[in-house]
Amino acid sequence: MRKSPILAAVLSVTAGFAQAQETTVFTNANVLTMDADFSVAQAMAIRGNRILSVGAEADVMAEAGENASVVDLAGNTILPGFIDAHSHPVGGGASSVFDNVGIDRFTTVEDALDYMKDATKGQSPLDWALFVNLDLATQPFADGLVTRDHLDTIAPDMPMIIWQAGGHKMTVNSVMLDLMGVTGDTPDPEGAQFGRFDDGRPDGNLSGSALLFGALGVIEPYNSYDRIEGSVALAKEWSAQGLTTLGVAGVASPKDWDVLEELAARDDFPLRTRSYLQWGALVMWDEAGVVPGQGNDKSRIVGWKISADGSNQAFTGLQREPYLNSDNLGLAYMSQKDIDTAVVEGTKRGGQMAMHGNGNAAIDNIISSVQKARDAGVDVLRPRIEHCSITEDDQIAKLRELDISCSFLIAHVLYWGAAFRDTVFGPEKAVKLDRTGSFEKAGVPYSLHTDYSVSVLSPLEMVEAAVTRSLFTDPETVLGENERASVDMALRAVTSVPAFQLLSEEEIGSLEVGKLADFVILTQNPREVAANQINEIEVEQTWMDGKRVH
Repeated sequence: MRKSPILAAVLSVTAGFAQAQETTVFTNANVLTMDADFSVAQAMAIRGNRILSVGAEADVMAEAGENASVVDLAGNTILPGFIDAHSHPVGGGASSVFDNVGIDRFTTVEDALDYMKDATKGQSPLDWALFVNLDLATQPFADGLVTRDHLDTIAPDMPMIIWQAGGHKMTVNSVMLDLMGVTGDTPDPEGAQFGRFDDGRPDGNLSGSALLFGALGVIEPYNSYDRIEGSVALAKEWSAQGLTTLGVAGVASPKDWDVLEELAARDDFPLRTRSYLQWGALVMWDEAGVVPGQGNDKSRIVGWKISADGSNQAFTGLQREPYLNSDNLGLAYMSQKDIDTAVVEGTKRGGQMAMHGNGNAAIDNIISSVQKARDAGVDVLRPRIEHCSITEDDQIAKLRELDISCSFLIAHVLYWGAAFRDTVFGPEKAVKLDRTGSFEKAGVPYSLHTDYSVSVLSPLEMVEAAVTRSLFTDPETVLGENERASVDMALRAVTSVPAFQLLSEEEIGSLEVGKLADFVILTQNPREVAANQINEIEVEQTWMDGKRVH
């Protein structure tokens, strides 16, 4: 595959800048380099913010010189800093203004609604009733569907919003619909959909990016949230998990890009970011002069983000066949023509295409667009499908043929696996969820991600979930025995593969000479513990840019 022109430009700027800097050698270690050969070394030296040497202890010590500091790791394991390939640190952090009413707190929707009623007592019409993570796929509800009528009973005078689990659907009350300017005659925006009562009136359910962004735009607490300090606080939590780089899967506005640039300049934000600009905000990007390639090794724009459909647990992922016990095929957020245009024009503008596709029909549409662009002579750079939740055998073959990689939200298996089996798809289709085993056998690269704040798994939790495929609600049950990942591939999925996907493989993702000194020190080797104990391994230290940050 060809080298990213963005990366080549960055390397040409940084090459040759060497200076006298502190040298540290880590000895008596298991260094899992995650290089192409999965080499294992005994020692590693860093100088300044770069890796100086990796290999046998005597060789590394000789390269480091007699003035180097030496750290004896007593047999602990070093891995490259972990990478979350797809997250929403700015907007996801702002979602903390919503009160969690998910399955981890309430087993039924009725229980959650009772809590919401109590939580809003005594509030005035100037307050906001904000809740998140209600999940009709995992929390039973006798009425079947939550509507504005349920919310109006709880909050008749103040705006009330329930941002449902997965992030692709909201339920709002009548006051909120009024704030959005929605009436009984308001048509569905392109690629989005109002839920409607039998008489055609909007029932308060909003699906699709156009409506969700419209709702978020008027929620005052969400917009006044301090995104800088909130992101700094989150970074400390993520550093403790071994994270050193985030793929930011959809920068919504120039203002949000400004936040990421400001964070990059701060010493107390020990994370790199690699960002995708929301394609739907193209006019804003053009006006602001923000383009892929902009930034530095701490924070850089690598491409464009589009969304072909919604989420399967919200029944808006676009399917070849209907959802279980229904005639619903989901929702196309973009037409085939619009995806075709975005792939071609986005590539011509520079950078990479990160394309959200959950349902198998949405994945069909994305594959078709890449195929057509390539057939027309457009050299689509490292296309990747976000979530890639339900894939068929014929699609996996096409992904390999077209060099399309994928990134899995592995929490789908852990947290929603039982719901997908019993409520969303049925057992036969549910085992096609996040097919890590089949992708590994076929040689199709994949990464793992949290889609924060959709899930909050640590990197080691994601590795364990991919290797075991056990269900959170029933740990003895495995969703698709043949789809289990190997430990080595699961480790690659949080290190070297996302580095490649984020056009950064010559900077991060493996422990090789000249790369940035981002690494994590673990108390045990993930290759040597039981699969269901990987998440129990302690992250002893995290280093980013040659500095210990945890």
